Amino acid sequence: MNKFRELGRETIGWSALLGLSYLVMLAGVITGLWWVFLVGAVGSYAMDALLLHRLPALAKLVQQIRLGITPRALLRQLLALGLLITTPTATSTGIGMVLLTCLVLFGLQLVCGVAARLLRMRRRLPIVTRNIDLGPLRIPDSPPMVLVREPMSRLLPLDAFLVAGAVAYVAEGAVWAVVVGAIASVSLTVLALALFGWHLARARTIPESERVMEFAQNWLDSYRPEVVLYFSGSADSAYQVNMWLEAVAALPRRSVVVLRERVIAAQLAPTPVPVLCVPTSTDLMALDFGPARVALYPANTGKNIHMLRNPLLGHVFIGHGDSDKVASINPFSKVYDEVWTAGRAGRDRYDRARVGVRDDEIVEVGRPQLDAIRTDTAPNAVHSVLYAPTWEGWTDEPGNTSLTDAGPALIRTLLAAEPRVRVLYKPHPFTGVRSAAARGAHRRIVAMLEEANRAASANGDRAPAGRERPDLASLERRLAAFDTDNGATDEAHNSREEGTADPGAAAELQQLSEEWHRVYWEGRADTEHLVIQGPRPTLYSCFNQADLLISDISSVVADFIATEKPYAITNCEGITDEEFQDKHPTSGAAYMLAPDGGGLEAALAAVRSAATDPLAEDRTRLKAYLLGSGDSSSQSRFEAAVDDLYRRRSDQHPVGSGAASADAPDPDDAPGSSADSPPSGADPAPARV
Repeated sequence: MNKFRELGRETIGWSALLGLSYLVMLAGVITGLWWVFLVGAVGSYAMDALLLHRLPALAKLVQQIRLGITPRALLRQLLALGLLITTPTATSTGIGMVLLTCLVLFGLQLVCGVAARLLRMRRRLPIVTRNIDLGPLRIPDSPPMVLVREPMSRLLPLDAFLVAGAVAYVAEGAVWAVVVGAIASVSLTVLALALFGWHLARARTIPESERVMEFAQNWLDSYRPEVVLYFSGSADSAYQVNMWLEAVAALPRRSVVVLRERVIAAQLAPTPVPVLCVPTSTDLMALDFGPARVALYPANTGKNIHMLRNPLLGHVFIGHGDSDKVASINPFSKVYDEVWTAGRAGRDRYDRARVGVRDDEIVEVGRPQLDAIRTDTAPNAVHSVLYAPTWEGWTDEPGNTSLTDAGPALIRTLLAAEPRVRVLYKPHPFTGVRSAAARGAHRRIVAMLEEANRAASANGDRAPAGRERPDLASLERRLAAFDTDNGATDEAHNSREEGTADPGAAAELQQLSEEWHRVYWEGRADTEHLVIQGPRPTLYSCFNQADLLISDISSVVADFIATEKPYAITNCEGITDEEFQDKHPTSGAAYMLAPDGGGLEAALAAVRSAATDPLAEDRTRLKAYLLGSGDSSSQSRFEAAVDDLYRRRSDQHPVGSGAASADAPDPDDAPGSSADSPPSGADPAPARV
């Protein structure tokens, strides 16, 4: 019932058109008017195309109510036969030919469907890889994805030629039209079957799953990884592992990224580090990671247990951001050997929570992602306010997000502020996945900002045309070329091609991304309100544009504190501000806001003049507390922590001294590799309590 409640007008309209097309065909059969039937038939084919290419959500819903492509095609053929039967001039020969062709088509399409399934299974490797040479597996080129992705949605509409022939037969009485239509439909289906057979025969060169896993083990034996970055998560959580790729790639030890979901492998950002995605738990647990002694986990998920069972590794929860949210003190964290936090705040958080994580298991390593964060602000004509609320979470605890209780009121107050400010609205990627109220608040905010921009445009305050704005599309096309899964080829083909990927791809992507952000921000008017969703512009890029952050208790706040710029937090928990700040240390230097926007004027005054910013020194102290000392970079502290743990685990479980395979690459040539000793001048191991 929930799905039906959430149907929008557009979805209901398309559903009505789909049903109407079949009703029109039925009307043509009843009245014997071939042209009425033809209108309905053309409409049904058009809807099939829209469902396949433009309306996937509706296609899924239609499939769930037993009106998928197969029943629709059979119903259309049945109605075409009905049109023939109700036509006095139609002969039994013509009717029989159409019926026979329908049966032949059904049989051929059934065989094609089986062949397509076999082809997908044969080419579906038990692993997905990147930066690993799969040459020995002899993987042939990918078949056309139009054949193997939803093949029936493409094969069943081939009856269009037969249906057209039947209509022409009714209209003109020409039997040859039925013959031509039947031959065309059957021939195209036979051609598709031949293509399936050819690609299936080529795919026989791919070894069986057992051999592929043997290959993976041989590769691990030759590469000899020392550090494992392990991740499992939903399709929307790829950002959690992506944020650690650069820090891991810079480690002076050989590293490997181990993933569990194919969808995450497809969304992983470019990296020079070898990537091994092993979806099946038994396959992963059968792999021997050799000298690896450190495993890093950015997220707490059930599948972590399949790596946690390895007793040789030192298992470390590194998280995907420090905050005062309950997720940052998850009792599951006690399964790890160590928990690495950004600063002292993380240590104190676990101490207060009493969830089983001992103080001597916590190491403060900073936030490597913030080393390049800017403390200045882009020079704009007006001050910019970044509103970045977190999502509603999986529980109904008050104050999870300010979006539902305060979001529209805050935006309304900001739009009315004098002197005027620019609003940058960047919601959490998960916003609205569980709460209809959050979705509604999000839509209202978007509508308010769009209306404010329209009003500004009507008053002559438009974004400059900017000679560089057209370059944005070109940069986006170049960035899209780095997408590891553009849909044109399958996983096996992609893994093969990415086995010899350009090692400079990550650096090139970084350069393109920086250029994209420069062009994007220069092409926007200083007064233009922006709704920012998706991977670009990045959150940190928005930090550099913002003079003030308004957010909730989340890692966004802790990260923004690195800028030392003013920030505000909305208290939606129904407690006093003093109680709120005592409960959430990250709010200790925040300007506290009421759900109705009260207190916002003080926060805005802080960005207009240093003299009206009494919390500046508090933010400096809080930065050190949350993110650690500024004596050395977070990256160097992170590297020292990895090296320290590796040495300690190696002392407990000595790495075998057997010689590596003769075919093994020189460790110094491997991505992110080095000798076992850290480079001279490296930071000493982090202090442990």
